Amino acid sequence: MGIRAKFIIIISVLSLLATIAIGASSYWLSRQNALVDAKNKGEMLFNYIGASEKFFSKYQYPIIKEELMMDTDRFIPELMSRFVVSRMSYDLFAETQKGYQFKQATKDPLWPDNKADAGELKIIQEFSSNPGLKEKEGTLMRGGEQFFYIARPVKIDQEFCLKCHGDPAGAPQDQKDIYGTEHGYNWKLNEVVGTSMVYVSIADAMATARTSAIKIFLLGIGCLLVTIACIWVFLDRSVVGPIIRLSETAKNISIGKNLCDSAHSEVQDEIGVLANSIDRLRVSVNKLLKRSCPNQEQK
Repeated sequence: MGIRAKFIIIISVLSLLATIAIGASSYWLSRQNALVDAKNKGEMLFNYIGASEKFFSKYQYPIIKEELMMDTDRFIPELMSRFVVSRMSYDLFAETQKGYQFKQATKDPLWPDNKADAGELKIIQEFSSNPGLKEKEGTLMRGGEQFFYIARPVKIDQEFCLKCHGDPAGAPQDQKDIYGTEHGYNWKLNEVVGTSMVYVSIADAMATARTSAIKIFLLGIGCLLVTIACIWVFLDRSVVGPIIRLSETAKNISIGKNLCDSAHSEVQDEIGVLANSIDRLRVSVNKLLKRSCPNQEQK
């Protein structure tokens, strides 16, 4: 294998590795940026929902409780349930904002749609086992689509929650008429009964990251091919070609052939130095053989 082929192979391998590294780095950075953006959006949605819940607990529920305190069997979900207020606030939000999902995933909910799936049950168990854990985040597939999620524990930290979710016998009659008495009861104070989940779709962002990485890789390959072509032409004209000619000259000198053909070069690089050295060798061999070359001076 010639010098040119060896050089081209080494350059190609190193350039290909560099292109792959750049493409992979681009994908990783794009992916990280997408996750950071999804987290910011998820936290914003959580803050909005949290503000709705605080408004309910601080202002709405005390008024409702005072107005209906004489009728303990009345239950209007839209006015008296923090969970319903949160869900309905999100439903209105989701009418104009796509790519988000909010779920009050619960082990044993009143409303069946809040039933936690296997992944959410695992998160609820983590919150139950680690009281100090206040938030969990990550990525998962949901309905064939990739999401970034933020989860926060739902903990029964106030006695008034047990009025509706404690002993079903003491729950408002309206509530039992709406939801029945089999699910959503017998919760305990300080028990983690569920998790509030915000899902932010990152499918489009991940697809964009992959597309960008592929484009960068292909662009790198294109630049690599152009570079290899330029290197090939340069080596052929400035390195390999002159070396081949000097090799032929040295071969001729070794057999006493063409001793009058000068190999002198005006180029002041390594090839020129080699050419002039071979030319001096030619002159020396010529003198040893006591030959003369008419109209040619030693250079």
